[in-house]
Amino acid sequence: MTDISEPPVIVDGEECPGWLAELRDLGTLGQMWTLTVVVLCIARAVVVWPMLGEHGINPWWFLVLDVGTAPFYGVGQAMGVKLLRDETRPLRHAMPWIAMVLVSFLAPYLYVLRSAGQLPSYVVWGVILWMAVFGGLTARRMVRDVRMAPAAG
Repeated sequence: MTDISEPPVIVDGEECPGWLAELRDLGTLGQMWTLTVVVLCIARAVVVWPMLGEHGINPWWFLVLDVGTAPFYGVGQAMGVKLLRDETRPLRHAMPWIAMVLVSFLAPYLYVLRSAGQLPSYVVWGVILWMAVFGGLTARRMVRDVRMAPAAG
């Protein structure tokens, strides 16, 4: 198990910062990305609210789960990309953040699939397709962001 709070890598006599320092170092872009994810989750919950109740899913629990995991999703994605772009850091440092993205992404959808009464098969397949498409888009975005050339400062 990786302890991301320890600074295990030393480059040119400098230790890597702890995870709290790295979170503070995300900057405006990372913070705005996290806020955007939260706002989009609130909007999504409002849009699907009527459908949830029709299928025996507690819309309040969905809202709490969806919005509650959104900051972890946004921060995990921003930190994962940041650490993957850092050539001095091993891949294992980014893995807890990537795992956070995966768990945060899946949690609301798994709740829907688990909590629903008898969902029509097209709804189940629709949720699974939604998970696959948007999960793939998230992975693609992270890969693109990692490969992007660093901004000239």
